[in-house]
Amino acid sequence: MLPTCFRTTICTSSRFTSCVLISQTTSLAPALAAVLVATTALAGPSWDLDLTDDAKQGANSAQVVSTSGVVTTITGSLGSSPLLGAPDLVDMFLIRIANPTSLKLSTAGGQFGGSAEFNSQLYLFRADGILGSLKAFGLLSNNDAESENTGSLLRNFANDGSGFVLDTPGLYFVAISAYGAFPTTNLGDPIWGQLAPGVVGFGQQRELIDWSTPQQSAGGTYSIRLDGVTGVPSPGALALLGLSGLIGRRRSR
Repeated sequence: MLPTCFRTTICTSSRFTSCVLISQTTSLAPALAAVLVATTALAGPSWDLDLTDDAKQGANSAQVVSTSGVVTTITGSLGSSPLLGAPDLVDMFLIRIANPTSLKLSTAGGQFGGSAEFNSQLYLFRADGILGSLKAFGLLSNNDAESENTGSLLRNFANDGSGFVLDTPGLYFVAISAYGAFPTTNLGDPIWGQLAPGVVGFGQQRELIDWSTPQQSAGGTYSIRLDGVTGVPSPGALALLGLSGLIGRRRSR
């Protein structure tokens, strides 16, 4: 289970000589806001950089949603096959969940919001490690939001009988894939098995190592509706300020 309290050290110099201890459920972003206020510009609630600069599919190549403001949509595209290389069937983004109780990630349309031109799958991973050496651990996944709806829907809890509830603000990865692309462990096993319509499965915090993707190209444009989510400071701003210890290893008290 994800710890309900954290202690994370944020260091404001590359030599870690000036640090602030953030304890219990205090999140990283508010502490950073005072440091980054002069260098981080607010952006709009829609993030669409994937349309011009493809988001990748690994913890250290994921696209950072680099705004300190509220983010309500992430727009992108899957399935476009470049002249060289494999089709793009997975996009992964680093976000900050500011309010877990109101969390919603959706491509299910209608009352849920969001959309996808393909049979989508959504995944949520816990981010851990340090910048340049991040890891992703499986938390929540959904394939079909409900019967006859191939869009996907995640809230802050699993309904697979595991009892998992995400209740801690912090940095997380959200990934979207076309159906048939699955995250795998170091043994090559899928983190999640097949999920029935409406089921949100807990990933048991297994580490993401790779993706198993089908050979055929599938996809289209998508818009992920987000609630309870903000962006994170850009890697450039962090490097400029020497905040290489931003995402410290989390441990329970």
